[in-house]
Amino acid sequence: MSRENVEIVRAAMDAFERGEVERALAMADPNLVSTRVDPDGATFRGHAGFLRMVDEWVEGFTEWSWRGDEFIDAGDRVLVRQHQSARGTASGVLVEGEFWLVYTLTAGMITQLDIYSDRSQALEAAGLPA
Repeated sequence: MSRENVEIVRAAMDAFERGEVERALAMADPNLVSTRVDPDGATFRGHAGFLRMVDEWVEGFTEWSWRGDEFIDAGDRVLVRQHQSARGTASGVLVEGEFWLVYTLTAGMITQLDIYSDRSQALEAAGLPA
């Protein structure tokens, strides 16, 4: 089942990247819990909460893009190393960063998403050795 979880996460991320938001959300439980562990620990609930989290994340930026560079199977969790880049709306400065996303799946549905900026914290959260 865990390899299947990687494929579900990959499919959801690909759909979201293509702008197929409803298709991506169809792979997530309606009670999805999304937490921005870094920088502020904010938690969001449901599909609407996830979309609000994304809106807040990209606020103040243009040309936001991302790609999943690495997908790690961790049983009922999938760890994704994600590279993001965006341009500051006011400054025009290009900003790039690497984040670690830990997806938790239950019965083939994404039930939780936690975003980390620290790799070792993300590995620990996914139940993997740092």
